[in-house]
Amino acid sequence: MPPDTHQVPLLDAAAARAGDAAAVVAGDTWDGLMQRAARALADGVLDVAGRGYGLRVVLVVGPGNNGGDGWAAAPLLTRRGVHVTVLSSVPLDADLSDEAAANRDRWVSSGGRTVVAPADPRSVLAGAEVVVDCLLGTGATGAPRADMADIVVAIDDVRADDGALVVACDMPTGVDADSGQVHQPAVRADRTVTFGARMRGLVLAPGCWQAGEVVVGDLGPRYPTTSDWQALTAAGAAPTPLAPDADKVARGRVLVIAGSVGTAGAAILCTRAALGAGGGLVTLATPAHIQRVVAPVVPAAMTVRLAHAGEHVSAAAVDDLPDLSGFDAVVVGPGLGPVDGTRAVVDHVLAHARRVVLDADGINVFRDDPQALADHVGDLVLTPHERELARLGGGEDGPDAWQHRTQRVPGLAADLDATIVAKGPGTMVVAPDGRAWVTPVGGPELGTGGSGDVLAGLLGTVVAPSDDVPRAVAGGVWRHGWAAHGIADARGIARCAPDELAASLADADGALLRLAALDPTWPLG
Repeated sequence: MPPDTHQVPLLDAAAARAGDAAAVVAGDTWDGLMQRAARALADGVLDVAGRGYGLRVVLVVGPGNNGGDGWAAAPLLTRRGVHVTVLSSVPLDADLSDEAAANRDRWVSSGGRTVVAPADPRSVLAGAEVVVDCLLGTGATGAPRADMADIVVAIDDVRADDGALVVACDMPTGVDADSGQVHQPAVRADRTVTFGARMRGLVLAPGCWQAGEVVVGDLGPRYPTTSDWQALTAAGAAPTPLAPDADKVARGRVLVIAGSVGTAGAAILCTRAALGAGGGLVTLATPAHIQRVVAPVVPAAMTVRLAHAGEHVSAAAVDDLPDLSGFDAVVVGPGLGPVDGTRAVVDHVLAHARRVVLDADGINVFRDDPQALADHVGDLVLTPHERELARLGGGEDGPDAWQHRTQRVPGLAADLDATIVAKGPGTMVVAPDGRAWVTPVGGPELGTGGSGDVLAGLLGTVVAPSDDVPRAVAGGVWRHGWAAHGIADARGIARCAPDELAASLADADGALLRLAALDPTWPLG
């Protein structure tokens, strides 16, 4: 079966083990899987070095099947003229799996150069042009300990001081395969050769920053690569071309409810993004004293005046809202303020709208009663950053919620029957049915106030005509990151102002369509 050019599966450790077992049940063998992994690893080493004959390589192996892949790769590299040393972190009589032990014994009995748990691992690694990290595999959790930690530090030293290239086998040691969490000390690789399919921790931050270039080795046709976790490619994220007879209604009717005194910019950015992303009919509902300011700068949008109390929207604004049945999607929250009027407006929208994107203060007004968000009649999309995720019940505080997002957000999405966009590096999109996407684009250029307002407006437009809201949200988040990437790349610096981000969406979509035609699997090919 040809690979899917629209999305790639992301495995956790349990799914990887299940894939191995399923391949064996289907007729493969454990040794066959290890030999194919070893070939992919050896090929990855030769490719990153650009040559084989005379190349000096140290394979650093641990006690599991990750180490077994290294033992099996050693003779393959030797046959290509590589000078190979195997540094074993455990004694040569340590208990290994049958396959790993067989490959170890073949290497040792053939006279292959082997060093066991040296007191000074740096002395063994010195002079290596490539160091291959086969210490800990996908099932490892927590930080490397004792002698293994010393070896990891030595690998980092020869990379930094001697310019050695580092290739990680399956996962860089110290990186959690499921969450992408990095436990120090951890290996920083120039390339990671993984097998069968990408691991989640190679796409999730901060693990992706340790992995370098990721190459997926083929484990054979019997290896299943399906997963509820995915990452979209350029082809999967690109907007769907419009039908020749598509009119403004077919492109989606979006209502934005946003803004207050001091945060009129949030309303403007959100509305401009909804228009720039392709919204056919966009209406901005905003407090009356803000409407006079924003209407002239978003002339393509219709505007509605809302009642206000002081600087913010009031509860009476509910009576000023247009009939929500006339809109395909409603975006609520940017710049509204965490006030009682905002809560009244959001409660009304949740009770009547077909699709809702809830952002910023639309989320914050539920900080004392997050379970109330489960009471909605249509599709609900929540866009929390880490502190807002904690307020929804995702953790004690922002860092805790972010660190444990892979474990907690799926349950939260199911409880609230909502698609949750956990914003940050490698933004996660999790559907209430358990599907999840990790976004492989977008970086520090999005770390500017107002970028979230742009995302909210964009998402309102992409979900409006969609028949699969979570999938559309995943594509929208990807497009948001891609647009920022384009600005930063052209500038040569990770910097992107939110107003130029909103203005760039249409051009970015055109560039994405061209990229998808030329390199559909970017950046995961």
